[in-house]
Amino acid sequence: MNAAIEIAEKYQTPFGAALAMGDQLFVTAANQTKELNDPTAHAEIMAIRNLGEHIKKTDLSGFTLYTTCEPCPMCMSAAIWAKIETIFFGCDIPTISRFMDQIDLSCRDINQHSFRRVEIGEPVMPEACLELLRKFS
Repeated sequence: MNAAIEIAEKYQTPFGAALAMGDQLFVTAANQTKELNDPTAHAEIMAIRNLGEHIKKTDLSGFTLYTTCEPCPMCMSAAIWAKIETIFFGCDIPTISRFMDQIDLSCRDINQHSFRRVEIGEPVMPEACLELLRKFS
């Protein structure tokens, strides 16, 4: 999660993501929707794109996604399609909603209705991730 927080700080956004396998960090990414004029350029999507390009695969089985904020429905769906194994996030959607508009649908709900399941861990470093929301939203 530290890597996700660091990349979010660097890009001055509340949204950072990192993809790792075991102790090895593969990629980090930050939300770049405004910079790229692309509403799909969320941190999680950018990390998935970057890793796929790096390893030349669309199957990210075995990878863990760390993200400062709970994945939105689009990002959670991308993680499912990418076959990401586990997701850890800092702030949940109700917390994010205190700072900006959000689609009020949890990644757990999407996961429950999916053709495959992603393991979703307990929140990691929620206070540090909340500080990003306070600072950059």
